[in-house]
Amino acid sequence: MKFIQAITVLAFALTTTLNASPLEFPLIVKARYDKPAQLNLLVRRAAPWLVNSRQQSLEIDVNNQFEYDQLLREGFALEVNVEQTMAMRNPPQRLANQITGIDGFPCYRTLSETLARGAELAQNFPAIAEWVDIGDSQLKANNAAQGHDLRVLRITNRAIPGNLGPKPVLFIQGALHAREYTTAETVLRVGEYFLTRYGSDPDVTWMVDHHDIHLLLVANPDGREIAQVAASRMQRKNRNPLYCISSNTTRGVDLNRNYPFDYAGPGASTVQCADNFRGPNARSEAETLAVTNYVQSIFPDQRNELNTPGGDLTTPVSLDATGAYFDIHSVVGTVWYSWGNIGTPAPNATQYASFARKIAFLNGYVPEPGANGGAIGGASDDYVFGTLGVPSFTIEMGGSSFFEACSSYEASFAQQTVNSLVFAAKVVRSPFRLPAGPDVLNVQTTLESGGQRITAQANDARFSSAGGTEATQNIVAVRLYSAPPWLGGTEVAQFSAADGSFNSTVEALTLLLPNALVPERRQLWYIQAEDAGTTGFNRGPITGVFVGSGFANGFE
Repeated sequence: MKFIQAITVLAFALTTTLNASPLEFPLIVKARYDKPAQLNLLVRRAAPWLVNSRQQSLEIDVNNQFEYDQLLREGFALEVNVEQTMAMRNPPQRLANQITGIDGFPCYRTLSETLARGAELAQNFPAIAEWVDIGDSQLKANNAAQGHDLRVLRITNRAIPGNLGPKPVLFIQGALHAREYTTAETVLRVGEYFLTRYGSDPDVTWMVDHHDIHLLLVANPDGREIAQVAASRMQRKNRNPLYCISSNTTRGVDLNRNYPFDYAGPGASTVQCADNFRGPNARSEAETLAVTNYVQSIFPDQRNELNTPGGDLTTPVSLDATGAYFDIHSVVGTVWYSWGNIGTPAPNATQYASFARKIAFLNGYVPEPGANGGAIGGASDDYVFGTLGVPSFTIEMGGSSFFEACSSYEASFAQQTVNSLVFAAKVVRSPFRLPAGPDVLNVQTTLESGGQRITAQANDARFSSAGGTEATQNIVAVRLYSAPPWLGGTEVAQFSAADGSFNSTVEALTLLLPNALVPERRQLWYIQAEDAGTTGFNRGPITGVFVGSGFANGFE
């Protein structure tokens, strides 16, 4: 009760101060704008906390009267966010009896805890996980006694080869911007999801067997080490000591402006102390160099990017492209896809939108082109798509702050975002085709006297409507395979619609696998649904199912 009273008094005092003249800084303000040009002008020199293009508003920290007046001169209507300003000025302290996690936020593991957990997972699951050193942070590149290694948790069953060549790759990175607390924790939870469910969850099992998942838990470890301390938690950039050397939390380079695709394009600053300082040249930072070298080593080059100013923005990628790349940020609540440096649609915009709408259906965010949040050059996602032809996304997790309360993170954002990234792992074999097809859900199996009953649902309508309308079609067939269909697996049987006919976008399914076809030991089989699309590429993601009359350990 005393704590609540103290916060109430503090909020009243702060409100009184903010309504007084002159203003006291720093502040968090909500800024409304009339034209996208105002937003694009702003992001040349600063990095808003969040941008809502539909409401034409943004939130940003303002450090002095000059910055406040500059926003007014540029036509922004400003309103002080009292709650966020109060939280910024009075960060939480370590909770009573808190043993682990960032002070005041036990749900977010610290840098050392995150890295230790990654190493532990690789040790506990040696057949399917590796803890890979992909390079150094900038501080370590400067001095081996300082800084950190950049580590990837790689997850795949190394005993199963790719058969048709390298396995399709999913790459996810977190904490490129150090102060965004939710992101590293979420990427780590993706790793825990796959590793702890392998062997018991048929979907997880087939994905780990046949796909290659790479998780860069913390892409900016030097910055994160500073940002996890309450007094310096506004750190966004890396900690390169050559830039903005006198500052506490604006030292370094914005790594998401330092990638080589359209480097020095819009939305990046040449001012060293700006939060979006791009660095002296593309890939000047050790972290950017490590990530670009690594993604070039794990993804095939599917685009042969032309050396044109700003990058080649028009040449499409083959619909048979493989792989997917995700950069996890906060707190806008969007699924951003290329292009992010220009308002022109990407050449694969239709397929991009289908993938994004499916991801957004699962996490509840808004799917839209990245430029809607203010055009930026030198960003990681446009680099991967523009250079390598790999479908690439920035997921901006939702919330109200970079330092989201654990209660709202757990209730509204954590598992939802993990679920959407697990779906992404399903479709990396054909990311520009499979997301548009129907999902197979709620698979259940029971043994009957006549064989093994499998029930499920096929659903062709699981798309977010927030970013436009996705075409949906009736289900026309659902097939069961005894081996991966992309390897020519045998079609064992077809499901029937529970109501007698396939005539809807959502169908309940049933199949009685006769005793003669039921294996004696548990095996991993595969289900795929097809809709009535007219393009000819209308099969959806694979869903796994364990079949077998016995439940002995292991697989045949």
